[in-house]
Amino acid sequence: MADLLAGSLESVGFPLAMAFAPDGRVFLSERVGRLWEIKGDAYRVVYHFSTVPLLVHNETGLLGIALDPDFTETDYIYCYYTTGTNASDMKNRVVRLKVSNPVEEVLLDNIPAGLIHCGGILAFGPDKTLYIGVGVDDQVKEHAQDTARLDGKILRINRDGSIPADNPLPGSPVYSWGHRNIFGLSFHPETGTGYICDVGPNRQDEINILEKGANYGWPVEVGPTENQKTVNPMISYEHVITPTQCVAIDNYLYFGSYNEGTVHRLTLTGDRYDQVIDDRIVYRFTPFGIVGVFCSPDRQFYAVTPQYVINITKDITAAV
Repeated sequence: MADLLAGSLESVGFPLAMAFAPDGRVFLSERVGRLWEIKGDAYRVVYHFSTVPLLVHNETGLLGIALDPDFTETDYIYCYYTTGTNASDMKNRVVRLKVSNPVEEVLLDNIPAGLIHCGGILAFGPDKTLYIGVGVDDQVKEHAQDTARLDGKILRINRDGSIPADNPLPGSPVYSWGHRNIFGLSFHPETGTGYICDVGPNRQDEINILEKGANYGWPVEVGPTENQKTVNPMISYEHVITPTQCVAIDNYLYFGSYNEGTVHRLTLTGDRYDQVIDDRIVYRFTPFGIVGVFCSPDRQFYAVTPQYVINITKDITAAV
């Protein structure tokens, strides 16, 4: 796979998320709606989603993707995208489809959408349920505290779209609330600890530990607080760095920073790897632009930017 992976694709339209199959295939989402399959130097469009046609600055489109935990047997890929005719009727949707026969199966529909803060990052937990990060538009930020709504939440569903019986709110996909702009969501492969990258308003970007039925405070609280009803972040940043998609490996959590154009490596400790003892920048791109960091099964690290997917393994390895 080329160092500048997306640079080899035709008419690149803002790559966003990567997913790695056991057989070496790589899947890549583009906000313009294309889902790519790449194997070596060969690539093809698996499916082109009908995303909302917007030309102004926005954070809509084909966003997060995740492979079924039993992908070799099921051939399912799960996708989150924004659909509609314009800004007045757009909504987000979670679907699954088979790579070999891509027909959309809607799992969760009518997720609130806005020009910004659509969220859309997907991750399977160790229990093989699907977790979905959804942001909340600043114009309706109070929705983050309303558990009857889906925006400003982490949602959790079964692989067929049904609601897990042990969700904190019976019959609801809502798993946690009080989130603002979720841009990263991943699970530690050994401890199962979930990590959330949540972008603050003009300060206090947060990296949080996912807890069932927890309230993360937005818009009432931001950053560390003494409020016993809300969860404090594992680490927060006073200035805006915009933490993006993340991956946990060994005792490290790697995440991208859109505003800095960097990749951070947090050194973690504790039985659950839920405490930070060091924060180090291990890769620099250009000012602005890292939308996520990903790691393949063979420990190759990739940084995704609005134009490229770059192999940064040497940079990660060299950072001691």
